[in-house]
Amino acid sequence: MNDSRSIAGRFAANIQIERLFTWLVCDLLIIIFSVFSWCYSTECAYMGGVYPAISRSINIDETAHGVWAKLGTISYEFGTYSVSCGEFMHSMLHWISVLGIIQTLIWTFSFLPAYFRAKKALAPINKIAITANKIAEAKYTPFDDIEHAIERLDPLSDIHISTGNRDLKSVEDSINLLLDRMRESYASQTRFVSDASHELRTPIAVIKGYADMLARWGKDDESVLDEGITAIRKESENMNRLVEQLLFISRSDNGRQPMNMTEFSLTDMMREIYNEHVMIDEDHEYVCDLKDDITISGDLSMLKETARILADNAKKYTPSGGKITLRVMNGDNGEACFEVADTGIGMDSEDIPHIFDRFYRSDPARNRESGGTGLGLSIAKLIVDRHEGYFKVTSFKDIGTKITVVLPHSITNGEKYEKQ
Repeated sequence: MNDSRSIAGRFAANIQIERLFTWLVCDLLIIIFSVFSWCYSTECAYMGGVYPAISRSINIDETAHGVWAKLGTISYEFGTYSVSCGEFMHSMLHWISVLGIIQTLIWTFSFLPAYFRAKKALAPINKIAITANKIAEAKYTPFDDIEHAIERLDPLSDIHISTGNRDLKSVEDSINLLLDRMRESYASQTRFVSDASHELRTPIAVIKGYADMLARWGKDDESVLDEGITAIRKESENMNRLVEQLLFISRSDNGRQPMNMTEFSLTDMMREIYNEHVMIDEDHEYVCDLKDDITISGDLSMLKETARILADNAKKYTPSGGKITLRVMNGDNGEACFEVADTGIGMDSEDIPHIFDRFYRSDPARNRESGGTGLGLSIAKLIVDRHEGYFKVTSFKDIGTKITVVLPHSITNGEKYEKQ
């Protein structure tokens, strides 16, 4: 606080010194101007004009009495002319004295306003300086509570930081929120590694079992040899698909999965998916509802993979003879949409929020029998998220499931559409 006062005082003093200097210069100019004006007017009065060629001199009158007379006379030598400046000097010094007194009063009384204005202007800086000094001089600060709480914290436990200091409440909430996200991410990563290991363990165990069987009987029994080779090949394909899916998810999580954005016909893409499944799947009835010709901007291979995943899931969970419908249409707000609907086993309402979770299965046994890894819909969601889209899911147990992909940022019927 004392530093602030001294700075404000010096600041105000500097202003007053500058003002005093300005006034002194002005007073000096006034005196010079007044003297020259008096000389000019006096010379014009006595001689009728100003003559540069004449000589002039200033003489001190030693015989004159009085304070003002002793200041001297200014003589203009042209013959015998001599004029006294005593009266002029008396008047000029009188007014200069009056002006000096007025300026002194103004200068004195203006110091305090200048001081307080400077003090007000420096108040925020002074507050910062005081706070900094307190922090620097303090042996213990409230932030020590946070530091000690963090040092004692187990990052894997569910314990949150709480110091009881209301001033640190917002800091505690931010740190606790960050801890929750870190723990959730760690738990998700751990669960992902565990599930991936479990998924890889099954085909490895199958391959090992058939390899042992081939080692014992495969050399002499061709049926055992064929069965073993077929099973090993199938499980190898499953492992290869799982590894590729894991790599895709890893690259997507790290932001290293490239995208090739082009304009293409969403209608043609779904027609290709329809033709593929009609050719390879004779157990289901496929319906192609492609009334609208919709062009979008996106990664064709990724979105086609999404459509394949949805169609494959519909095939897995729809009994033989069931119907699977592939549809392309515009949404209520003009978005581009493609949809896969089936008449399969459906899902319970509590399963729907989790179907995009990695390795999630509403019925693990049935999914494993169908050769699924539990990663298909997770990959589909990653792809749709990269296109800034979203899913609509409707499902009823023993009735069927309908999954719609909505792409808000797209080109529909030649016109650019962006979600409002």
